[in-house]
This record gives sequence, C-alpha cells and structure tokens, in this order.
Amino acid sequence: MILSTLASRVVTNTAGNTRAFNGATDQFNFAPLNLYQRPSERYGFSAYANYDLNDKTNLYSEFSFHDDRTIAQIAPSGLFFGNRTFNINFENPLLSADWRRDLGLVRAGDSAATFIGRRNTEGGGRQDDIRHTSFRTVLGVKGEFAKIWNYDVSMQTGRVIYQEVYKNEFSFARAANALDVVAGPGGAPTCRSVINGTDPNCVPYNLWIVGGVTPAALRYIQIPGFQSGETAQTIASANISADLGEYGWKLPTAKDGVGFSAGLEQRTEKLGLSNDVAFQTGDLAGQGGPVLDTNGKYTVKEAFIELRAPLIEGASFAHLLSVNASYRRSDYSINQKTDSYGFGIEWAPVQALRLRGSYQQAARAANIHELFDQQAIGLYNNSSDPCAGTVPTATLTQCQRTGVTAAQYGNIIDSPAGQYNLLGGGNPNLKPEVSKSYTLGLVIEPLKNLSATIDFFNIKLDDAISTLPSPIVLQQCLASGAFCNLINRDSIGSLWAQPSAFIVATNQNIARVTTAGVDVGVNYTHKLPGNGALAFNLNGTYLTKNESEPIPGTTYDCVGLHGTVCGVPSPKWRHKFRTSWMTPWSLDLALTWRFIDKVDFEG
Repeated sequence: MILSTLASRVVTNTAGNTRAFNGATDQFNFAPLNLYQRPSERYGFSAYANYDLNDKTNLYSEFSFHDDRTIAQIAPSGLFFGNRTFNINFENPLLSADWRRDLGLVRAGDSAATFIGRRNTEGGGRQDDIRHTSFRTVLGVKGEFAKIWNYDVSMQTGRVIYQEVYKNEFSFARAANALDVVAGPGGAPTCRSVINGTDPNCVPYNLWIVGGVTPAALRYIQIPGFQSGETAQTIASANISADLGEYGWKLPTAKDGVGFSAGLEQRTEKLGLSNDVAFQTGDLAGQGGPVLDTNGKYTVKEAFIELRAPLIEGASFAHLLSVNASYRRSDYSINQKTDSYGFGIEWAPVQALRLRGSYQQAARAANIHELFDQQAIGLYNNSSDPCAGTVPTATLTQCQRTGVTAAQYGNIIDSPAGQYNLLGGGNPNLKPEVSKSYTLGLVIEPLKNLSATIDFFNIKLDDAISTLPSPIVLQQCLASGAFCNLINRDSIGSLWAQPSAFIVATNQNIARVTTAGVDVGVNYTHKLPGNGALAFNLNGTYLTKNESEPIPGTTYDCVGLHGTVCGVPSPKWRHKFRTSWMTPWSLDLALTWRFIDKVDFEG
C-alpha cells in the first residue's frame, strides 16, 4: 500500500497497475506469524555449603548460575506509513504509468513525499534472540548467644546480564537509498547513492510491481539491532531474635514469653542498558522510534522490629489468645522515606478452632525497573480512533481536547491495523505506593489428620504504581478532559502514523487499586497400614473484587476479565490440588491439578 497526498493505492500485478486500497481485503493479517509459545533453552547450577565453627556458630554460603535463551517471533517488519516519508522521483525507471499518475509525477524533476505501508513478506517474521545470564552468591554466619538469642548476618550479591539480537528489521536509511532509483549505465535501475558514491552497496527496492523485491535488495535493507544490559543487587543484612520470656517478659496468664526480632538491611540496586546505533537513532523501522541508553541506581537502608505476645494460654475460654505487631522504616537514596506497620490478633477458644485477624499498612517504593527502564515507543490495540475518518464518532470539541485541529477534523486517516503508538517505560518521579490490608480468618482442625482454613482479605492500594491503559486515557480525555496532557498527535493528526504520535503510558501513580476475596485451604492425611500414607492438599482463591480507579469516581472491575484495560486475566477462581503418596520405600509420588477459571475479553 502506498499513501500519498493524492491517493491510497495498492499494486495489483507484475505490470504495475494500481487500484484503490480496500481495507477489507488488502489489510495485512499480522497474527499468524506471531509465536504463542517460544522455543527456549535453560541451564542452571546451584551449590550450598555449611561449616560449623562450633556448636553455636554456623558459616554458610550459596552460589547459583542460570542461563536462558529464547527466540521470539512477530510479524514481518516493513515500512509503516508515517514513520517517515520517502521522496519518489519521476525519473525512477521502476515506476509504471499508473504509479506516476497516482503520485502526481508529471514531468522530469517532479518528486512526491510519500508514506509507504508495506510489510516485508519476502523476508519473513522479525525474530528477537534474547538471552539472560544470572549469578547469585550468599555468604553468612548464624548462630546463638546468651542462651536465648539467635542471630543471622549475611551478604548477598546478584547480577543478571541481558543480551538481545533483533533480526530481519528494515533500516530506514537504507530503504530511503533503495527507493531513490534512477537509470544507471545502460538504463538499468540503479540507486542514486551508487552513482554518487555515498553508498555503493545499495540495491533498488522494487515494491512497485508484484514480485519485484529481490533477495539482494532484502540483504541490503534488512539489518540487525543489538542491545545489552545488566541489573545488579547487593544486600547486607543482620537480624536477631529471642524469646524474652527468659527475662521475665511474659504475662502471668500465659505460658510463653514475648517473642522479639529486629534487624537492619542495606540494599543497592543498579540497572543499565546499552543500544547500538540502529536502536539509538530509530533506524529500525519496526521499533516505533529511538531506544536510548539508560542507567539508574539507588540504595535503601531499612530497620525493622517485630513482637509477638501471648496474652492467655490454657484457659477454659481461650486455649490461646495472642497479639503481634511489626514496624519497618525504609530510607531511600532517591529522597524517599517509607513506614510500614501491622497488628494482628489470634484467638483459639479450643485447640481445634482458631480465629485470626490483622491490619497492615505498608509502603513500597518503585523498584529499579519501574524507575529507570528505558522509555520507548510501543503499540496498543484499539478498535478505532474516534477522531479519525471522514465522519469521526467524536465531536470536534472533544477531538480538539486530544490535539486535533479544525482543519484536521474529518481528514485524519485511521490505522488500518487497529494499532496505535504509546510511550512506555520507567518514571524516576514515582512516589511510593501505600497499601492498607485487612484479613479475617478461621482455622479448623476437626480431626487429627484434617485441617481447613478460610481467610477473607481486602487490600486498598493508594498511589498504585501502574500504567494507565491508553484506550482509557483517550476515552477520559474525550469525555471529561482528564489525561489530555498524555495525548500527543502528529503533524497529520493521527495517533499512529509518525513517532511523534503517542499516548504516554509510562509508569505512574494512579489513584487506587482495590482487591478483595477469599483464600481457602484444606489438608488431609490418610495412613495406609504398611504402605505409607496419602496426603491431600487444596489451596484456592476466590476473587470478588479487582478494581482500578485511575481518577476518583471512575472504577473498572476486572474480575473475570482481561484485555486492553484490565491487562492480564483476573479469574474469579483458581486452585491447586495436590495428591501425594509417601511410600515406605523412601519415595514420594505426587499428582497436581491446577485450575484457572475462564475469563472474558472486556470488550
């Protein structure tokens, strides 16, 4: 498909005859070449060592190595309309009379700035060769002192090396050369860059007839892209714990004393990504735009304390009544401080029945990827742009909120593939997200070998670190004027044709996310005289609410749904049921059944 200022045309035969583009029959079906399941290779190695210095001191170490490689494939690259225009000249000997007419090339010296939309069907799908290599080491010492105190001091380092080779991409610069064709010696179609010496390797790219693209042209235009990156983590931690009952810290109504633990931790995170020139300059036609190098680092220092106090034990109305509390302070080098704390209570009127409840307020600062991942142009799916087409479904006033001018209204070409640009990636200005969670549960042990649990939970997350779905951004801007600052249209008013067109979808602090549901668990063991035992274990979750509130008063409940707005599936019910046979021959056999409830597409 060729898109000029005069017409939208497709070629029909080897003679170069053209006709009008028909979206129903000419649109490229990109789905069949996308791999749902990718080939992969994985290797891993782990080693553990322990050494007792004495009966109270243990040295320990861990080392692990993992390497994985996978090759992803998506639809072919190509020239995607408004990524940029190409100057097509009257002198190009590959042009038929139809093409010269369609492009408005009347006489020698004429040229047309032309958008070209054509997939590289001859070259096959784009392949992304991805490899991760990771190392992790731990060195520590743990033990006890003064009879009741336990300690653990350790140092941990981790590193992940990332390598990517992106194959079968088109080079914009080479495509421009290969489309700038003139008559060479003997009248043969020749790249202008060959004649003037700026690129003697250029081969003409003949998309003006059916079957005109040669293997030599593909070898010239197709180039790879290279990326490499690394994440690193260093953790130093120390913690102590004790039963303070030995010091008399216990109530007269309880048998056990107050449990205490506290600790310090310092964690440093680093991230870096390097790109080759093709990625950095945006020369790869199928990448949406430039992908720049990025680096980031932060350090967090934390301190925590936890207490557990039995209040009553062994009474007629309380086999056990206990409370617990915790507090954590985190200080980040990126000028953020967070506080997390929680309280809980547990009451067992009899040994076979236990009630429990808790409240927690926790704060989480953004991780290294949420902060510093590179920002780059990607794609999102939508049925249409309400402001595109000759008869837009949105009004002029609504569309002007999104950046459409009065002159563009009714003249914007919609994406033929239903795909539009977004700007994704990290955001170094993220605030910590804060959660408030409530749980209420019941534990029943009616028989010696049977136990069951049920826990109701409700979690409210304010300033949640997430992304705003691009269709919702567009919808809210049209309806109320919210989020309009996130919408950027290009010079022709589109949301897809050029790299300057995109909706900002970087990580943000959205208003609120609320999740609620029920966790259930059942455990049963049945002895087989002389043949070991059978164990049955069921763990499941019933989700009643999964609401996102990007702006106050506007909620989207994604339970049982998936799609552009909801993202990953949120099934109402999921469980894992495991049956194990513990044989008397030092051999265990297990069978696991995992079930995930169906979900519907939100549309």
